[in-house]
Amino acid sequence: MNQQDIFASTQIITFNPILRQTTDIRTQYFVYLRRLIRIVRWDKRKYTKAQIKFYKDALCDEQEMPIYTRNISFAHRFCYLLPYDLTMILGFHPKVVKSEKVKTIIDRIISDFSLPKEHAEFFALEFEAALGSLSAWEDVLRSNLTKGFKRYLKLVRKNISFIHARPYNILITATMSAGKSTLINSLVGKNISLMQNMACTSKIHTIISKSIEDGVSSEYDYELSMNASREDLLSDNEDNKSYKITVGTFFNGELGGKRIILFDSPGVNSNENAEHARISQRMIKSRRYRLMIYVLNSTQLGTTDEEHHLEVVKQRLGRTKILFVMNKADKLISQNDNFRESIEGQRKFLVSKGFKNPLICPVSSRAAYLVRKEQARRTQQD
Repeated sequence: MNQQDIFASTQIITFNPILRQTTDIRTQYFVYLRRLIRIVRWDKRKYTKAQIKFYKDALCDEQEMPIYTRNISFAHRFCYLLPYDLTMILGFHPKVVKSEKVKTIIDRIISDFSLPKEHAEFFALEFEAALGSLSAWEDVLRSNLTKGFKRYLKLVRKNISFIHARPYNILITATMSAGKSTLINSLVGKNISLMQNMACTSKIHTIISKSIEDGVSSEYDYELSMNASREDLLSDNEDNKSYKITVGTFFNGELGGKRIILFDSPGVNSNENAEHARISQRMIKSRRYRLMIYVLNSTQLGTTDEEHHLEVVKQRLGRTKILFVMNKADKLISQNDNFRESIEGQRKFLVSKGFKNPLICPVSSRAAYLVRKEQARRTQQD
């Protein structure tokens, strides 16, 4: 699995039936999980450390951690959920999950819960299911050992299948002040990209959709946070010397539940920051996307920066599909401009730059974002 795909994973612990138990039982569950992770000695990995912190916050309600003992207070039926949380915390890493260490973990669970030794085969089956084996999932869901957890396990299966699906990669590019960030927020249905009339970032933001709304967004921007705050999402960490930031979140609206990756490139303005142009051009040349969305500012068509950036796109796009989004169309209407003439003028301009039969979609990203935001608010209330 690509390391980037980890961000497509829903934080499945937010749906775990263990959350319906008391704080003491949830805390014991977390302490036991952490103990098992230490057996495989991968608790120092950045991703695993971040997940351990998230699980602690989700399960323990800031309760003081008890010293680990062999006395386990949660019911043994919950032990059959451990393989899915362990696989999640370990980042679905096959070198860990498919190793002799898994056998050690299973033996420990069998011993601690005084389970029949033949149940070891079922735990091994669960680990296979957690890594995406369809045949293993059939057996897991048929078993009486998971009775009462079927609905939850189907969510787990949906999440794992989603991670393994091929994503549809979309690159979004524009010159500065075209409204690219507002368009991205409207597509995602959340305020995850800073909206202002200036160059906001010199990074490539990779925004990865999740299969299920879990109420959290993860971000890797020098530091890894599995529950990034609004401030984290809307600002860049100065310690991040790379040109990459990765975010994982559920997309609200029509794109919800679809396996999508958005690449948000810096807004190009050759007069202010040539580095933004170089980063964007490098991403365009990589062709790691199946669709390019080129955002045009309806009120500032045909600028020098626009002409230059379009030339770069034409040279490096190849046969990749391109959609021209003519943003801020509401400004044209409010200014009594001839709407059809503006679109036709832009079509002719794009044709003159070598784009045959350009597909132009006039939108108001700001209006769309506000609608998405209101829909999300009403959904939360319901």
